[in-house]
Amino acid sequence: MVVVTRLCADYTCPMPIHSILRTCRRFPVAVKPRNLATLALIAGCMLAGFATADTPRSLEDVEQQIQDTSEKLKALDNEIASSRKLKQKLQQALETARSHVGEREARLQQLDGDIAQFDKQLDKLSAMIADAQQVMESRRQALARALRNAQTIGKQTTLKVVLQHDDPALADRISVYTEHVLATQNRAIAEQVSQLNRMQAARESALKDRNWLNYIKKKASLQKEGYVSDASSRQQSLGEVEAELSQKTRTVAQLKADQSRLQSLMDELKTVESSQSGYFAAGKGNYPAPVRGELYARFNDIKSVGKLRWSGIFIKAELGRPVRAVADGEVVYSDFLRGFGMLVVIDHGDGYSSLYGGNREVGVTRGQWVESGATIATVGDSGGQNFSGVYFEIRHDATAEDPEKWLSKDFQVAGRP
Repeated sequence: MVVVTRLCADYTCPMPIHSILRTCRRFPVAVKPRNLATLALIAGCMLAGFATADTPRSLEDVEQQIQDTSEKLKALDNEIASSRKLKQKLQQALETARSHVGEREARLQQLDGDIAQFDKQLDKLSAMIADAQQVMESRRQALARALRNAQTIGKQTTLKVVLQHDDPALADRISVYTEHVLATQNRAIAEQVSQLNRMQAARESALKDRNWLNYIKKKASLQKEGYVSDASSRQQSLGEVEAELSQKTRTVAQLKADQSRLQSLMDELKTVESSQSGYFAAGKGNYPAPVRGELYARFNDIKSVGKLRWSGIFIKAELGRPVRAVADGEVVYSDFLRGFGMLVVIDHGDGYSSLYGGNREVGVTRGQWVESGATIATVGDSGGQNFSGVYFEIRHDATAEDPEKWLSKDFQVAGRP
């Protein structure tokens, strides 16, 4: 009784299909055109059974992906057009905000100049007022001295003048002169006081005007800060739009590249339909197993991790046992591939291929023709499993098929519980 269980180590191929195709195209082999197309199919096969549902499995899948990519490109083109319009609006708004900032900056410079002139005018008026006050104080002192002299002269009587033999006419003249000097001093002081009052009024007016200019400067500064903040905000929004636009542009380029690769893959898939030999299909149900062993996992079994299903079978076998080709064909891959270990892929023509993974040693090279039953490798555990065996697939046109339906009935009977 054969117990069908699930492997602990899943065969998972991390390479995207276009990368495998590029790898296959570098194979230095001389193959027929139909084999080259089949090689593209085999590359797709290696991923189709293990990757996610986005991996193309047939022509219909590839065509659907091309259509989906075209729709995504169309949507992105519309988004890019909208982003470009928004970018243009933001650029215009940014230019307007910067223009307002420039206007406010020029206005502030003009106000600074006006305030500086008023400061100079105030300093000049203050100096003039100080000089005028000093002159006025000097004249007041002179007037005080003149008043004291006049009082001294006024105390001298006519008798004193006669007794002292003073000239009465001289005394009269001195009195008249003194009165004249006092009057002149009074007028000068009055004029000085008037001039001082005018300068004080001018100073107060200049102070008032300067205070008004400071108020206007404060408002202009606030307006400038608002415009600067607005410009900064719009600059940030513009940067975000440009970054988003750049990302969308890169996404479009990636989608176009993917679309081109999908188109190339579809062309290669279609090429295989051009010729059919019927060789491999004629042997369905009669092919020998690639190795003697125990059937450990069947086609379409659910794997141990996730919801993925097996696209082939796993035959548990002794380490070092020979692995044989199930049918004639050309070796198109013979190397290590992560997720498959040491891998051999044989093209049998008409889009059919067989895959042998997890080997220890590989005895064939790319481009080599092998006959049915020829030893191509030895059993190993290079695929990541905890025991030795061979992972075996059969594919047609990038679609996995149940290998047990292609193998002989003896194998099928032996493999049944």
